[in-house]
Amino acid sequence: MKSTLRYPALLTVLVLFLAVLFFWHLSLGYHYLSKEQLASILIFGGTPQEMLTVYDFRMVRSLLAVLIGMGLAISGAIFQTVSKNELASPSLLGVNAGAGLMVMLLIYMTDAAKGLEIWEQPLAAVIGGALAALTIYRLTYRSGHMTSTYTLVLNGIAVTAGLHALQLLCLVGLDSTKFHQVNTWLIGSIFGNSWSQVTVLLVIVCLFLAFFFASHETLDILSLKEETVIGLGIPINWARFLYLMAAVVLAAACVAVAGSIGFIGLICPHIARRLVGVMHRRFLPVTALLGGILLVLSDSVARVVIAPDEMLVGLIVSLIGAPYFLYILARSRG
Repeated sequence: MKSTLRYPALLTVLVLFLAVLFFWHLSLGYHYLSKEQLASILIFGGTPQEMLTVYDFRMVRSLLAVLIGMGLAISGAIFQTVSKNELASPSLLGVNAGAGLMVMLLIYMTDAAKGLEIWEQPLAAVIGGALAALTIYRLTYRSGHMTSTYTLVLNGIAVTAGLHALQLLCLVGLDSTKFHQVNTWLIGSIFGNSWSQVTVLLVIVCLFLAFFFASHETLDILSLKEETVIGLGIPINWARFLYLMAAVVLAAACVAVAGSIGFIGLICPHIARRLVGVMHRRFLPVTALLGGILLVLSDSVARVVIAPDEMLVGLIVSLIGAPYFLYILARSRG
C-alpha cells in the first residue's frame, strides 16, 4: 500500500516543485517582478509593457526550458535502456556534437543577411546527431551484439572529441557575428527564441513522450538480457534501431533550439531510476519531470548569479553534471 501511494505522492511533489520553479523563473530578468506583480500580469492585469515582457519573452524562455529539459532527459533514458548502460546520454554518444557540427556548417554556409528558415536548423541538427550516433553504435556492435558497454562510452568520447575538433576548425573561418552566434549555441542558451519554436518543440516533445510511454512494456523487455529479449519474440536489432533513432531525433530537436546542453540526459534518468526503479511506466514520467526541473533551475541560477548580466545555462548544467558524472563512473566501476 505504501509503494502504491508513494509514486503518486512523488509525482505530485515534482509537479508542484516544477510549478514553483516556473513561477520563479518568470519573475527573473533585467527587471525583477514580485510575486504579486507577476500574479496580476498572469491574469491579464498588467500594463501593455509588462504583458509584452512576460508573455512574449519570459514565458517563451520558461516553456522552452521545461520542454528542452524533458526532451533531453527522456532521450537519455532511452539511450541508457537501449545500451543497458547508465553512462549513456545524448552528449556522451555524440548526438550533441554531431548536431552542433552540422548546425555550424549550416550557419557557415548561410548568408547572414538572408538568415535561416525555422525548419533548417532543427533538420540539420537531426541529421548530424543521427549520423554521429549511428557511427558510434556501428563501431560498438559486432555481429549484432554490443562488444562492451564501456566500449560504447569510449567510442562515444572518441567520436565526440573528433567532432569537437572539426567544430574548432570551422570556428576559425567565421566572422565575428557568426562566431558569437555559434559560440553561444555550442555552450547552450535558451535566450532569444520565439513562440514558433515553442509550438514546434511542444509538438515534437509531446509526440515522442507519448510514443515512449505507450511502448513502456517493450522498453522494459529491451532492458533485459539479449537471450531473454529474443526468447520473448522481440526483433532486438530492429527495436534498438527504432528507439535509438527516435531518441536521437528528440535530443537533436532540443539541441537545435537550445544548443549543446549536456548532462541532463545522464543525470535525470539515473536519479529517476533510484527513486522509482526501472519499470518505464513509472520511470519515464519521473525522468521527464526531473529534466524540466533541472533545466528551469539551472537557467534561473544562470540569470541571478551575476545579475543584471547572466551566464549561459549550459555552463550551469555542466557545473552540476560533471561531478555527478564522475560519481556515476566511480560507482559503476566499484
